[in-house]
Amino acid sequence: MISDNRLYNLAISFLPGIGNINARKLISRFGDAEKLFNAPIGDIKKTSGIGDIAALKLYNGFPVALQLAQEELEYTYLNDVEFVSFLEDEYPKRLLECDDSPVVLYYKGKPDFNAHRIISIVGTRNATKYGTDFCDRIVGQIAEKYPETIIVSGLAYGIDVAAHKAALNYGLKTWAVFGHNLKTVYPAVHKRVANKIIDQGGVVISDYPHNSITDPSNFVKRNRIVAGIADLLIIVESALKGGSIVTANVANHYNRDVFAVPGSINSKYSAGPNRLIKTNRANLLESLEDIEYIMNWSSENKMTKINMLELIDNLTENELKIVDVLKKYEFLDIDNISRQSGLETDILSLCLLELEFKKLVRALPGKLFSLKTK
Repeated sequence: MISDNRLYNLAISFLPGIGNINARKLISRFGDAEKLFNAPIGDIKKTSGIGDIAALKLYNGFPVALQLAQEELEYTYLNDVEFVSFLEDEYPKRLLECDDSPVVLYYKGKPDFNAHRIISIVGTRNATKYGTDFCDRIVGQIAEKYPETIIVSGLAYGIDVAAHKAALNYGLKTWAVFGHNLKTVYPAVHKRVANKIIDQGGVVISDYPHNSITDPSNFVKRNRIVAGIADLLIIVESALKGGSIVTANVANHYNRDVFAVPGSINSKYSAGPNRLIKTNRANLLESLEDIEYIMNWSSENKMTKINMLELIDNLTENELKIVDVLKKYEFLDIDNISRQSGLETDILSLCLLELEFKKLVRALPGKLFSLKTK
């Protein structure tokens, strides 16, 4: 039998007029879901961001939300569906970092939502041979060197399903994030792939209950899960506008590393990745080595303390100032580095470049910089 706590946790997602952000505000105020459902309306009105009208609607909606949650529980029991709330330890910790992540995730399969390495791969539905070949090659490289990595995508036509198939072919676990509930698979022709994902230890994921109506906007909303649940996002092919570019922008908002595969200036499906690279919203991706360099995964780039000390001993006074500033932050933009180090921008730029050559600093999209080792 499910605990009352889990019933209340699930019921939060059925409250009327309360989005993912305000749900967190309410829990922050009341401590847990059960206390919220038993709170007087006066206390609810005092919650930041919840006005009198919204508080009344929320309060009156408690009984219906609990009833819908009970019905959802019955459905999950009968259909091998599991769920996890953001209030539970099993919820993906990467998603918890995202301010608008779902209150509840439904899934089929046996996930390790907090696996060590997770990579999301997305792209156009109108994938070319160049794009699908690249998917196969990069996933193959990942599987060979990092076989515990999980590949995430949206099971759509084109690049998405190519990424899933490559992961399955190379023995990697893969997760498919739906833009609809778990009663169906869309597109239907990918149902076999969805079943194989589960059979090989992966999961299919949705934040929509079983009785929800599929809306085209859902497929855009699910991009926040694809972007937030992973360590990094790869854009293989995309036009200048589309879901993949939206996902890249969301990933940048979440401070995720974004990689884009460059292509011909004559291909409209390389226009999106090329623009992302050109505008410093994505790192250029040609092979696994690019990911290893930016993410500091490669053992060849990991320096021992002795190597670090040797390098620091050989730094100039200005370079030492920069290193001392960056030690305090995960990453920092060039203007803040300039202010805190007291170095002029032109001198600072030269020093940062030299520190990159010495493998002490890495450059990130948006003119951000971080130390490669702490």
